Amino acid sequence: MATPARTRITARTAVFRGDRILLLHRSSNAANPGLWDLPGGHVESGETLATAARRETKEETGFDVRIRDLFDAQVYPSLSKRGTLRSELGIFFHCEAPRSKAPSLDPEEHTGFAWVRRSELSGYPTLPHLDRTVRAAFETRRAVARRGRATKAPAAGMNAGSTPEPQPA
Repeated sequence: MATPARTRITARTAVFRGDRILLLHRSSNAANPGLWDLPGGHVESGETLATAARRETKEETGFDVRIRDLFDAQVYPSLSKRGTLRSELGIFFHCEAPRSKAPSLDPEEHTGFAWVRRSELSGYPTLPHLDRTVRAAFETRRAVARRGRATKAPAAGMNAGSTPEPQPA
């Protein structure tokens, strides 16, 4: 299969609540219809990767998250809303969900959500790359948590060469 020449850049988040990660179910009107995915989407011109990840997560879930470390980047095939195959560069960041708030979804884009343990991932149909990415999110999350306890990172808003930006408390 030939890969399209133009690659779309996306910023996505692994939103954790305890030992579970948030997956969103794509509607039939959305890109990659019927599949489960992480929150996120396109990076707008002039936006840092961390800013795009935060904005897209808020748009798709209603969560105002604090973006943590970048943990993965992959190029993978994706199906657009129009049904055309395209290449996507996904940049993935860690973040935490609010403790008890449920995601607020746009039904045109997502028809459901699930908080999934690592052992439950195989029960959700996703794009092929997502299994690897979610497993990497779980594996690197432990290291991020240990590092966060060991030192208070002064550059909390610094990800992937971004400039400092305000983060919610």
